[in-house]
Amino acid sequence: MSKTSSDFEYFCKVLTDTLTLFDELLGLETKKIDAISENDVTLLDQYMNDEQVYLLQMRNLDFKRGKIQEQYDASGLTFKQMIERFDGAEKDTLDSLFDDLSVKSTELKEAIADTKKLIELHLHSISTLLEKMEGGEGVYNKDGEKAPKEPPVRFTPTKA
Repeated sequence: MSKTSSDFEYFCKVLTDTLTLFDELLGLETKKIDAISENDVTLLDQYMNDEQVYLLQMRNLDFKRGKIQEQYDASGLTFKQMIERFDGAEKDTLDSLFDDLSVKSTELKEAIADTKKLIELHLHSISTLLEKMEGGEGVYNKDGEKAPKEPPVRFTPTKA
């Protein structure tokens, strides 16, 4: 499949850059979990902002992947399907990189899921605490009469 050795090297570079980015994201997820465990909202917010840089880098790598697909007339194919078009040592090298990428991808998905669960747990704890702080008493309307208490506002996760 490879037109030149530089095409193969470019493909390898995109895969290794993706691996590096996944490693960095794994480290960031660990930091986010630590910040959540320590109830450090300011630090968590900083990590969430830092994550935006990584997401831009991911978008850039996705653009490069698309460029590779165009080069090899492989639009719509996955990395694995593209690797199958290579032969010999090039294919072995790419297979190894892809296997590493698959492992890192799984680890990253698990870390993100753990972070999400921990955030949801803390949001639930905050909602419960707010409910207790409001107490079981009703509230008063503008005329000074006791009005029925409205259900508490719950923090709920939302998807972007």
